[in-house]
Amino acid sequence: MRIPEHIIDQVRSQADIVDVIGEHVKLKRTNKNYLGLCPFHNEKTPSFNVNPERGIYKCFGCGKAGNVITFVEEHMHMGFVDAVKHLARRSGIEIPEEQRDDPTGELARKDAALRALREATDFYRSILNSSDGAPARAFYTKRGFGEEISEAFKLGAAPASWDAGMKHLLERGFAIEHLVDAGLVITREDGKTYDRFRGRAMFAICDDAGRVVGFSARTLTDEPGQPKYVNSPQSIVFDKSRVLYGLDRAKRSITEHRTAVLVEGQADVISLHQAGFTATVASSGTALTQDQLRLIKRYADTVVLVFDSDEAGQKAITRGIELGLAGGFDVKCVLLPPGTDPDSLVRERGADALRSLIDGAPSWLVYQTDRFQRMGLLDDPVQQAKAVRTMLEWIASVPETLRHQFLVRDLAERFRLDERLLASELSQITNRRPAQRYDQRQDTKQQAITQSGGPDAKIAPRPVAVLLPPERELIRVAMTLDDGLSFLLNGFHVTEKTFWSESGQRIFRRILVAEVEHGEWVQQVLNDEELTTDERRELADILFAVSSPSDAWGRFNVDVPTYDIARPVRDALLNIEIHRLHQRIDIMTQTIETTIDVDERKRFMYQITAMIKRREDLRRCFDTDPKDLSWQHDVSVS
Repeated sequence: MRIPEHIIDQVRSQADIVDVIGEHVKLKRTNKNYLGLCPFHNEKTPSFNVNPERGIYKCFGCGKAGNVITFVEEHMHMGFVDAVKHLARRSGIEIPEEQRDDPTGELARKDAALRALREATDFYRSILNSSDGAPARAFYTKRGFGEEISEAFKLGAAPASWDAGMKHLLERGFAIEHLVDAGLVITREDGKTYDRFRGRAMFAICDDAGRVVGFSARTLTDEPGQPKYVNSPQSIVFDKSRVLYGLDRAKRSITEHRTAVLVEGQADVISLHQAGFTATVASSGTALTQDQLRLIKRYADTVVLVFDSDEAGQKAITRGIELGLAGGFDVKCVLLPPGTDPDSLVRERGADALRSLIDGAPSWLVYQTDRFQRMGLLDDPVQQAKAVRTMLEWIASVPETLRHQFLVRDLAERFRLDERLLASELSQITNRRPAQRYDQRQDTKQQAITQSGGPDAKIAPRPVAVLLPPERELIRVAMTLDDGLSFLLNGFHVTEKTFWSESGQRIFRRILVAEVEHGEWVQQVLNDEELTTDERRELADILFAVSSPSDAWGRFNVDVPTYDIARPVRDALLNIEIHRLHQRIDIMTQTIETTIDVDERKRFMYQITAMIKRREDLRRCFDTDPKDLSWQHDVSVS
């Protein structure tokens, strides 16, 4: 799908970057910026800055930078188009259907399915408030769900009819294929269709963006042979292993505390949210998956597992520990009183009873050791060894190896074992595990001289893949100063070939294109899909680094000096030319070492001498000490 540029511009201008990022990061205003803990790396001291005036963010800890669209791309793991669509939905901006590039029709099918699910949600809500919804209303009332929480979680009721829902949606213009794609109807062998959900309490399942992607329907009768829950099937819009119930409502609270409370069912989530535990989510309809934990990882560093006290619930906690540790979480576990679940505990004993359990939740290591003890596994040396080895396997799965030592120490203390023995065992386990694979980019040096090695061979150093400091200065002038781009083009005749690096050439080329095609072209360049993520981040970094003298100086009768644009541009151009000469000298020097012919060596030496003289002449153009150009020696030819 290609989204029109005017729609992207509208999304960018209407999506408040502070509000969007504020859903994931707790921000505090500091002068013109907002400051918070970076969501892209673990830190204790805030270094993540958001500048609403320029519409950009920058972390001075890990270097991540960008605008509102790139934040959604990176933090929510979306492509550019999906990020724009997400922000458009959030801002109430409609993307015209005719602009969609959808040769297979899959995008249209997904959109139709999502619209059908949204309409079905409204239908089930209307049934809940009718006479047909009386049984469901009684069920929700018995669970203590008030009207406010019912509306927030889109609770509804399906009528006890084989086709009422289907007829309603067909009357609204949906085709039967749309309803099949949405999982709302079932097709029999004879080709006839009927409603999947009938006479049940309806729980709408939303993705983390708040879109309804499926339903979980609870029975309201004791009719034998009927399953307690009927859930939406896997579909083009619903994958139960990649959805967490309540995450759309909980993510702001989770982000604020960097902690998620994980329970088993929808009723638990709703009950706990109503009681004030707004960081609660559930893996409803499926066992906890690694994909679900990856969703939480965007917002939290800690998960608190609060599952039922029965054996099934305890096994679910064990699985949660294993997956949580492998996902890099700090895992804590709550042991509920016998015969209770989170929902019943809150209803019967009040929110304070659960709050004290969550606040005092032990670490996974303490919880699991106590569970092994209750199971009698620590009374026998053989079983005890198996228990310790199991926990060492979990420790080995923790991505942050620095934590291994601390966990081994705690494990040794719990079992009164030699820490060195456990460390040795952990080392063996780690060595047996498949080595982690990383994408490694191996840059190979380009042949600078043709194989003939003749005196007329062309020097062809490949441009480096990073912006050089003087290139950053030229880009800064172009993007941040009034008429800065015009000054570069007309005053110094700068072109894309002026730049040494591939990134510099590409960025300047896209700046020229954007300036011709768009009015407010700076934000357009920040979102240019022709640029790499690193290049867009570099641009945001440049913009964030720009500062101007405070207007407050005027109150103290201080004259702020006028900025001389020509000087830094001239210096930047000289620096790039010096760097280009420096690289050519290095390459030619390496070539001489492999050249046998005496005449060729003399010619190369002559060229090197001329270039060295030219380089020193350029350096003398600076008033500064040549050592200020030392950055050039840190950038090698790729």
